[in-house]
Amino acid sequence: MSDDRNDEDVPVETETGGAGQRGGDGNITVPPEDDVGYGKPPRKHQFKPGQSGNPNGRRKGSKGFKTELKEELNERVPITIDGKRRNISKRRLIIKALAAKAAKGNVAAADKLISLVIQFEGIEDQRTQVRPLSENDQAILNRWLDDADSPDSAEEPTPLGPDEDRSHPTSIEDSSDG
Repeated sequence: MSDDRNDEDVPVETETGGAGQRGGDGNITVPPEDDVGYGKPPRKHQFKPGQSGNPNGRRKGSKGFKTELKEELNERVPITIDGKRRNISKRRLIIKALAAKAAKGNVAAADKLISLVIQFEGIEDQRTQVRPLSENDQAILNRWLDDADSPDSAEEPTPLGPDEDRSHPTSIEDSSDG
């Protein structure tokens, strides 16, 4: 198998890390100063020690993705609502479109809308709010607690007065107040 390459053209590393070529006698030679080619620009165009390859740096006016996204979503666009022309932000327009799709029965839109509401507003369940007791309910509870704390609590509970109703709690006045 014949090798068409000449040993003199094979690039090798020098001890200092620079590229050199093997001479005809097998010794490594350092390339001349004017050796120019791929990856070897002329000396006067090479970076000087301590000089940046991009001395001007990033343009001062250039923005990141987050800034661009905020600006785009805050941009106002004209729309017509109930025959009136209004300017609203694209952010608001996207939320309106998502809510409209959810209201029409699009399950994916409803799921996304619910997750956004939970993410930004939290989960608020009104059933967990404690309603204050009506005066009548508080009186009944206090009498029951007093009877339970008394030493003769093994006896019969205190009978209700003639004006107190023994029927279902929904018939007690003020117990249906919210």
